[in-house]
Amino acid sequence: MDIRRFLGTPAPWRAWLYVATGALVGFPTLFAVVVLTGLGMALSPVLVGLPILAALGLSGLVVGAVERRRLGLLGDVPPRSPHRTLRNTGVREWARTRAGEAATGREFAYTVLFATGLWLLDYVAAVVPVVSLLLLGAPVAYALSDGDAVYLGFALASWGSALLVAAVAVPALLLGACLVAGVARLHARVARALLTGPDGEPDDDMESIRSNGRLLDAFDAERRRIERDLHDGAQQRLVALTMLLDLARMRAGELPGLDRELADLLARAHADATTTLAELRELVQGIHPHVLGERGLPAAVDELVTRHPTSVRVRLPGLGRLPSTVESTAFFVVSEALTNVAKHSAGQAWVHGHLAGDLLVVEVGDAGAGGADPERGSGLRGIADRVAAVGGRAMLSSPPGGPTVVRVEIPCLPGEVVRP
Repeated sequence: MDIRRFLGTPAPWRAWLYVATGALVGFPTLFAVVVLTGLGMALSPVLVGLPILAALGLSGLVVGAVERRRLGLLGDVPPRSPHRTLRNTGVREWARTRAGEAATGREFAYTVLFATGLWLLDYVAAVVPVVSLLLLGAPVAYALSDGDAVYLGFALASWGSALLVAAVAVPALLLGACLVAGVARLHARVARALLTGPDGEPDDDMESIRSNGRLLDAFDAERRRIERDLHDGAQQRLVALTMLLDLARMRAGELPGLDRELADLLARAHADATTTLAELRELVQGIHPHVLGERGLPAAVDELVTRHPTSVRVRLPGLGRLPSTVESTAFFVVSEALTNVAKHSAGQAWVHGHLAGDLLVVEVGDAGAGGADPERGSGLRGIADRVAAVGGRAMLSSPPGGPTVVRVEIPCLPGEVVRP
């Protein structure tokens, strides 16, 4: 490593600021962990300590939020929180959900590491270059003294000893800079591994989103063609066939002496044709409902939940018309997630959505038993694939005991959002 080039960049100064603030934050963290642990253990026999221990388990949420922001001191964009967004929830629901998230456990593990060791490394790394800089002032301290002087623990009996201390401080300063860089890198790697998780990767850039969007636009156009062909072709022929079978069934009932088995066959054929027509209509509606193109996502979701077998709360405030690709992707997510709810959960479900800058954030959840696994079914993987096609990301929270929440973030390019 070229030391001169390294020292001429902002990197060592950013690294020192990172470890210095780590040392400042670390001691209060250690104090809080020790106090909460002591109080919780001491008061557990009278049950008062249980909430304190619960607060200790959730303390990583605060530390994690602070540490993700501190990672921005190294010059990178601070990573996003791995937790899903909770809106308009009570304290008990918030605590229950956070306690069931894997990210909370990782944040607590980081808190323990940070309080018991990482901040001490930060302290040492921050102090060494500062002390080295101060030692460079040994000749000045000797010159200002009347004779023998003690400077930062070093006895300065002559100019030679003062210059020797200053000379030793130069390589110590360089080694301190390398120490700061190494400790900062180690600390940041631990923080990113435990505080961001697999969902903390940066978003695709805008060109990738545009490219994927163009591919999906072509797919949507082909899907609408299939929908039109089904509606104008197969569906109309099935309607005509159903009417003919119904007419034949009614006339057969008027003929005396008609074979009873033939009449039953006509009735069954009419019933099967009616069922097939209903399934085809549902398929056409599920491909791309007309209300989605005419009135937008909120109206399409409202119509979708009227056919759901369980109660579904819908809250999509402030959503105007969005790009067709975004609307169709979001509708697919809601439809597929509610289908999974109908198959695996009897609990109440909800659909929440809002705009966060140029992101459409949609959450579909249910109060079922939880334990959903993307590896055991194609529905969740299909949601992830569909959202990834437009440069978004999909996340799942499904701890044992519930609730199960699917959260997607779909990019809307600047200028494409039409707010109401």
